[in-house]
Amino acid sequence: MGCGASVEKDYISIDSSTSSNASPQKPRKISEPPSKDICPYTLLIQTGSYYPQQSTVSRWHEGSVFVTINPYSEQTESKVLEVKGSFGSDSEGTVSADFWLPPTVGAPLLVKIAIKSKFSKITKDPLYIRKITILYDEAKYHFPAKNYLFPHNELQDKPTNGCLPFLLVRGGAGMLLHQETENFVVKARNSDLEMTRSMHPWNRPNVEERPKLFPGFAGKQECRTDGTETFNKKFSHKAGLMALTNILDDLLGVLPDTFSKLEEYATFIRHNGDEQGWSKCAVHRALKVAKVCGDDEEMGREMLCGPNSGVIRRVEWVEGGRWEGGVEKLPDYVLEGKSLEDAMIEGRIFEITNDNLIGVPHGGKSSKLLTGGKQIWYVVPADCMFYVNDNKKLVPIMIRLENKTDGSKPTFWYPPKPESEKGEHGNLRWLLAKLYFRSAEVNTHSICTLYARAHAVNEVFAVAAYRNLASAHPVFRLLQPHLQGIIPVQLQARKFLLGKNSVFAKFLSAGDNLGAVFDNYFKTFNYRDLIFPEEMKKRGVEDLPGYHYREDSLAHWNLLEKYVTDMVELSYPTEDDIKEDIEIQNFVREVVDEGYRYRGFPESAGFPRSISSKDNLVEYLTAIIFNISSYRAAVNSDTFTFYSFTPNAPPSLKLPPPKQDEIVTLERIMNSLPVPVISFIAMDIFYRLSTPSPQTRFYLGEDSLGRIGMEGEHMTLAPHQREVVERLVSGMRELKRGIERRNEGVYFKYDVLSPENVPITIQD
Repeated sequence: MGCGASVEKDYISIDSSTSSNASPQKPRKISEPPSKDICPYTLLIQTGSYYPQQSTVSRWHEGSVFVTINPYSEQTESKVLEVKGSFGSDSEGTVSADFWLPPTVGAPLLVKIAIKSKFSKITKDPLYIRKITILYDEAKYHFPAKNYLFPHNELQDKPTNGCLPFLLVRGGAGMLLHQETENFVVKARNSDLEMTRSMHPWNRPNVEERPKLFPGFAGKQECRTDGTETFNKKFSHKAGLMALTNILDDLLGVLPDTFSKLEEYATFIRHNGDEQGWSKCAVHRALKVAKVCGDDEEMGREMLCGPNSGVIRRVEWVEGGRWEGGVEKLPDYVLEGKSLEDAMIEGRIFEITNDNLIGVPHGGKSSKLLTGGKQIWYVVPADCMFYVNDNKKLVPIMIRLENKTDGSKPTFWYPPKPESEKGEHGNLRWLLAKLYFRSAEVNTHSICTLYARAHAVNEVFAVAAYRNLASAHPVFRLLQPHLQGIIPVQLQARKFLLGKNSVFAKFLSAGDNLGAVFDNYFKTFNYRDLIFPEEMKKRGVEDLPGYHYREDSLAHWNLLEKYVTDMVELSYPTEDDIKEDIEIQNFVREVVDEGYRYRGFPESAGFPRSISSKDNLVEYLTAIIFNISSYRAAVNSDTFTFYSFTPNAPPSLKLPPPKQDEIVTLERIMNSLPVPVISFIAMDIFYRLSTPSPQTRFYLGEDSLGRIGMEGEHMTLAPHQREVVERLVSGMRELKRGIERRNEGVYFKYDVLSPENVPITIQD
């Protein structure tokens, strides 16, 4: 039932109240009596970035929120509506306001939101607007905002303090540009996109100054989104200050110069866990690794279910390759009496290689500052061959070490006989060879897998999306919960992790030469690497037993693909709608041009320059969401667990790899491992990287962990879209139950891809 057609008054003053943890309000007064020719509108303004673990609720009460319904419309624009109240700023809160407006305003299609300071008061903090709901004519109209606002000069429509001057928010399910029928909505949409684009410039160095292969990234900017403050808090101390602190500790005798036994590194973890306030559950998991470190089956399990599980591949041919000179000397007992050829035919031989370290000089430039003495940290492109034994366990059977920087020839190392004792020479030789392989793996994982693939690649998608997809676009609303926080976190991470005094250079042997490692990695990187089912088949690991990373990742991919398919079907009635969608085509084109082509990637790393079908769009969007959420969780969440016990995964080694005939002693092994100061820095950084921030959203909420689920944290608000989200969440719950059943009674639970542990975006 609608409202009357005639108009007596254009605007009647506000009437506001506050709910959700707000202080009590005085009885409301209406300044003008209602009339039969005016209609009631109720505004519900939802604010707060929502930290579920906050002990107190902060309030923003430095000004008012101003809302205009249907701005830019000559027929239906409302007057500016002022809403006063105590708005939630860290935890969620809702302020409501009632208005009488003329019936010509009609149904709200678009809202303009701005905030202003109180008279003579300087506002210091922005306000996070989550959503505005308008109740009109017995219906609800939802306007998802999910952005920060800061009071602006009314005469200056330019971003200030990293915030837009106002938000223009389209209601409903979102709309493709060519489907819009109202000119004022199109005008607002273009204005919104132009303003947002100005806040997200690309970094464009001169061609002569172009760095080595590295995807495009955001230029210098201020951009407030969830995640910025979190990263600053997690890494509030600078690496230099941390180093100086450790030097002082060393001089005062708090830290030893070296350890004499491998077990002392475990005591070191527990001691620092107590000193630094690390989670005891996280420390306990790390200590479980320490207890089984050195076991071949455990090493194989970590290759399948550890932070770097996505690089193992099947070996089908060895003649003339990297293994030539080594396979001829493989002991019979490592293949349980089989020939290597038969084992390869049966699909039992796999490998992990570290070619991204080839040509990278040794590190250690920071060693004197950190340790008091100049050291060389050796970069050795070590490789390992694995075998699936009759017990369906993956075990290492040969390691290849080649100190290419120093011109040394490759050496090959093999497991000792099964009956040999732990302290025998054969075991110590094998243990030392594994240390060099694991050190190489930690370096390539940290620099290539974790940073390059799981961070730098995602920044390209984020910048291109904010620059080309209006907030009203249904694909932007689909992606926004996953993109939120990526750009500001990346701006901070590049400065902290990759800057002139990179923290990676403080503990990784290859950290002094990040550009060379990135260049090696991106020479072979391709868009098809992001399509998990295809990439999995390319590596030949479909039948590799015990490969829980593959099982869980594939389950995530299938759930996300169905979710994206349903959303695309709702937004694109026909294939032609995709071709006519200028915004989505500009988004895809800019990913190619600014992300890869301009950066010198051959054939733009295989990324498509246009999308012409629903299937292609589904694949593209699934790859983005999967890479940001599921893949990044798999390669990040367990780094502290497996990398904090230094003998299990040394970040650097300070002696060259052994000669083929060298007699290896425990003393040689201990002198090769990094000193305690370096171990501490590595532990501290990996703990911070793998610990989620308080406001991180996960696919499933978990009250006992203080974690927020995906439901209610997305921008797809129409009923039919909510049903799609609910189906995704239901599928994630079933996946969680399956993972819990598989983990019953096992020593190590592989649960990093259990949906309550998988963040939907990168905010830390």
